[in-house]
Amino acid sequence: MRILSMLIGAIFVVWIAHGLHSNPRWTWSPGEGELPRDVVALYMDMVYEQGKVAEAEELFFLPNTKDEVPADRLLPNGETFSPEIIRVIAEGFNVAVHFKTDDVNGLPTEYIDMYHVRGGRIISRERIVHQTDEHTTSLSKQDAAQLSLTTAN
Repeated sequence: MRILSMLIGAIFVVWIAHGLHSNPRWTWSPGEGELPRDVVALYMDMVYEQGKVAEAEELFFLPNTKDEVPADRLLPNGETFSPEIIRVIAEGFNVAVHFKTDDVNGLPTEYIDMYHVRGGRIISRERIVHQTDEHTTSLSKQDAAQLSLTTAN
């Protein structure tokens, strides 16, 4: 009986070792074990604040990630920035980040980036853009003031 139980135990150990060796069901990613909102926060920090777009996509995106944001529109003003986060909504595997920054023309623009995260990787991203049409540079404010004076007369 003792030999039979040792033989059955050895068979189980070999079976488990074979499964771990030939068919691992895990992939490593920097977001492994993190909440989806934390994965998105890590990604946004690496892309928007550090400017490491290619490295972030390699680490956080799958090869078949559905990305609706064109590469030339990823950084709103073409350079790194610290987004002013208005709201983060995370429900299950979906994360929506509402943030504000200036676009190329200096106009304050609000963005909503929607991410779908699975297994620590981003599998899709969409963006909604809303320009508030208020100039933020001092020259633009002067121009806007002059325009309002000329239209009032």
